[in-house]
Amino acid sequence: MLALVLVLLAIYGRLSRHAERFATITGKGFRPRPFDLGRLRYLAAGILVLNFLLLLAVPIAMLAWVSLLPFYQPISTAALALVTLDNYRTVFSPDHVGLIANTLLVAVATATLAVALTFLAAWLAVRRAPGGWIVERLATIPLVFPGLILGIAVMQLFLHLPIPLYGTLGILIWAFVINYLPYGMRYSAAGMLQIHRELEESAEMCGASPLMRLRRIVAPLLAPALLAGWLFIFLMAARVLSLAILLSGPRSQTMAVTLFDLWTNGQGTELAALGLIWSMLMAMIAAVFYILARRSAASALART
Repeated sequence: MLALVLVLLAIYGRLSRHAERFATITGKGFRPRPFDLGRLRYLAAGILVLNFLLLLAVPIAMLAWVSLLPFYQPISTAALALVTLDNYRTVFSPDHVGLIANTLLVAVATATLAVALTFLAAWLAVRRAPGGWIVERLATIPLVFPGLILGIAVMQLFLHLPIPLYGTLGILIWAFVINYLPYGMRYSAAGMLQIHRELEESAEMCGASPLMRLRRIVAPLLAPALLAGWLFIFLMAARVLSLAILLSGPRSQTMAVTLFDLWTNGQGTELAALGLIWSMLMAMIAAVFYILARRSAASALART
């Protein structure tokens, strides 16, 4: 698998060798140009509504129904008499609040570290800095390993090293960052390809250092891609099970591990209540970042 991925990455490197061909944000200015779908807009709207109903609205509605019952029953008039909020009272215990804090801490730290590392790696790779292609390959290789395999590797590593990380949130963050480096790399590299190097060359001619060019030019223009990558990694880290179930300890469990435990213990209604609350929290966070990404994109375009 590693050999296959390295061959494909080599092909990708050759295709993207001349990154300036893919640049859309240049020193000459750029504005998005929407186009009218015409009569096809009704078909597009219908597909989007159907997709929303089948993939989101119906499952969420069923989850809400199950969360209001002491045990599962099909939707019926008789089942309405059994509706109760006891499952929500149970899941709002201090233990579950601690789980939410653990999961948010791990997800935020993972997304922040992964995006920061891949931002620098993408800049080195796209700008063809010495050794940049090696950095890109190393950041993409973790995509090959399934979560369980990577979890076993990290577990064995810290069982043999004199570093007390096993069973803590630190080992989860370590493993999650490795696991999601490829995704951060794709978001950062794709955004970096759209920024023409002439913007940095102009700043260099004015005496700007590489760090200043990154901070004042590249980072603001790349902010929409970085925010999108951060949100994607955050949401993935908040729900991943394969790594967390191997590496979490009694005091470092995440929400995904707890949801799995509820299911294996036959507590389906409590699982539905906790899962619904967690899904609503993640949806709120995603909505906030969507608004921030739109504002960041508009601000970046205004600068150009």
